Amino acid sequence: MNIDDDEIEEFKPHPYGVRPNGNYYFDSLNIDFCDTRKLGLGYFSVLDDHLILQEIFEYFNEYELTKVINRISKAFYILVQEEEQWKMRTIEKFRDDKDFRFKHNWQFTFKFNSNRGFSVIPEPIHLRYYYSDYLFHIWRCTSIDLKRFENGDSIDRRSNLSFEEFRDEYLIPNRPVIITDGMKNWNAKQWTRESFIEKCGKVPLYINAGIFMTADRFLDYSKEYQEEMPMYLFDHYYGERIPEILNDYSPLETYFKDDFFEVLGESRPSFRWLLAGPERSGASFHLDPNHTSAFNAVVTGRKKWVMYPPHVTPPGVSPSNDGLEVTAPSSIIEWFINFYEQPTNESKKTKNKKNLINRKSNSKKQPEYDLENDTYENVKPLEGILHAGELIFVPSGWWHSVLNLEESIAITHNFVDRYNLLRVIEFLKTKKKKDLYHEFTTKFESKYPGLIQQLEAEQDERIQKKQESQKHFKKTSLWETVTSSNTPSTLNNPTTTNTNSFSFSFSFSTNDELETQ
Repeated sequence: MNIDDDEIEEFKPHPYGVRPNGNYYFDSLNIDFCDTRKLGLGYFSVLDDHLILQEIFEYFNEYELTKVINRISKAFYILVQEEEQWKMRTIEKFRDDKDFRFKHNWQFTFKFNSNRGFSVIPEPIHLRYYYSDYLFHIWRCTSIDLKRFENGDSIDRRSNLSFEEFRDEYLIPNRPVIITDGMKNWNAKQWTRESFIEKCGKVPLYINAGIFMTADRFLDYSKEYQEEMPMYLFDHYYGERIPEILNDYSPLETYFKDDFFEVLGESRPSFRWLLAGPERSGASFHLDPNHTSAFNAVVTGRKKWVMYPPHVTPPGVSPSNDGLEVTAPSSIIEWFINFYEQPTNESKKTKNKKNLINRKSNSKKQPEYDLENDTYENVKPLEGILHAGELIFVPSGWWHSVLNLEESIAITHNFVDRYNLLRVIEFLKTKKKKDLYHEFTTKFESKYPGLIQQLEAEQDERIQKKQESQKHFKKTSLWETVTSSNTPSTLNNPTTTNTNSFSFSFSFSTNDELETQ
């Protein structure tokens, strides 16, 4: 089997010398070998590293970790350096500090924000013969080359798309599409990193770790960070905090004509977000809130999109029965490492081709899914890269994950229109959403009387036509052919009627031919 060079993962050495457990056996044959972890941790070596970090280290404060535990042995030193614990401690302590700044790494950031005079950046101590799958996996997720995930280009890419084409080919079928010139009339298309910082000024913006930072300080973090799960600017109040940003784009101008959640006024759920983050940041698999549809427009950078249709739950993802909660791998990169299947060599020919601006599915009709039997094992996801200046339509109910391939700034809006309205209403009927359901349907009926009933009638008509069409083209089984009372008997006298006779014939119908057209 031939393996492409870009399919072979080259591991970067861990900064402290940590190696996967699989190296233990061969290293143990070395003359100078000693088990650094076992010798350094003593009785604690029987515990997994994550257990020591998450359970035992919780009993120590920051001073005790750095001044006592850190100095017991090189093995304890390694564990004290683990970044996620320092990230949690830093956020917990400085969550409400409006002057919070990120510097170098999370341990240094904690010390710097505790004492602004702190400036010592220690050199990492390199150890031999320390083995930990847990620590090495974190490092692997932190350092893996994202180019290995850039292949795959199966989401339609269109330009010069009229609203009628967009409606018929994507809105009604509920299919995603990348519109390569979707931002052509937006002032936001001209934003740069610097102009974005200037536009946001000193307004604190929400970061998904639960803190607020100004745009300039967050983007400083974006330059300096090195971690498995980088922070992500994810602010849904930017329209109220920086209203001039709303003048820089026109989401409803060309393709998105309706925004029915407007009837809710001030009680409307969050629906627009300002997004920014470094490479490796993004969003793990999720469904957009309330089964709304969305668009996502990239101002700077590139985003990798992976999408599954509504009835196919992605691998590694476990939604609750009501769909309101999702369990997934702790980081986006972890999902890509564990579950992302490299596209075939044929699909790699289109790798990262921004110039394929009018590529669409070769099929004359959208694929028919088997809602009962389809799983991620037999349904390939749609995937593609969204470049600066491009916009993607995210259909209602589609699972999607987004990975920033480089530092990116984007805007996203969720909306309800006549093409997803019934799906949204059906979702709002769930127990936890009933209050919103009653408020929305009452206000909607007041402003758009009869529209829900009209759309329901149209949907029933489409379903009926589809069922009739499937019935018309359904293949006749051998048993139905054999037992059919309408099948002429070849074993009996054609002039004689015998209700007890057995009838048999070969039927060479054109059903097979019709189905393959």
